[in-house]
Amino acid sequence: MHSYDLAGRGRVVVALFVVSIFCVWLLHTGVGTIGLAPPWWVSVPSYAAFYAVLHWLFDRYVWRLGLLRRLGLLLVPDLNGDWIGTVTSSYSDGNPVQPFPVTIVQRWSKISITFETEHSHSRSVAASLRADDPLTPELYYLYFNEPYPTAPETMHAHRGTATLRLKGTVLEGDYYTGRDRREIGALKLTRASGPGED
Repeated sequence: MHSYDLAGRGRVVVALFVVSIFCVWLLHTGVGTIGLAPPWWVSVPSYAAFYAVLHWLFDRYVWRLGLLRRLGLLLVPDLNGDWIGTVTSSYSDGNPVQPFPVTIVQRWSKISITFETEHSHSRSVAASLRADDPLTPELYYLYFNEPYPTAPETMHAHRGTATLRLKGTVLEGDYYTGRDRREIGALKLTRASGPGED
């Protein structure tokens, strides 16, 4: 997995920092009511410890709660899950390529998009998610594609980019590849499993 750019992360960091200070205050107050006074070297690192735990929980679990989106507190879509991809490319003379499995693994801070086609494997190396418009969030990513040893000789390892817009349970848009293949086309991912099912 790799980091991805997402606007609005600063608000989450500030919120987690405020909550961690509140947790330390609660801990200090609770310990004080039972007559204990921990030394200063216990209190000072507790801010960082609470923040680290809260950030870990938010990064892996909390951000995925649908309630946060329904309340408008988070706009970033949860793209985790299995998808079915279809491509119509200039390389195939506009004929659709056989559907292939796509896996998106996403946390609040990291993401990875992997494809497995008949002849090659593709993985994302950088990404950005624009979610300021909740009706049509956009995923931009750079990928690296490697053909299998059994692939036709005309296939070469190459880099490319894709721009996909989320509409319901479908990510759809276009892509293009580097100078070796000089290919453009339409890419459509339909959710097969994951958060979008409910």
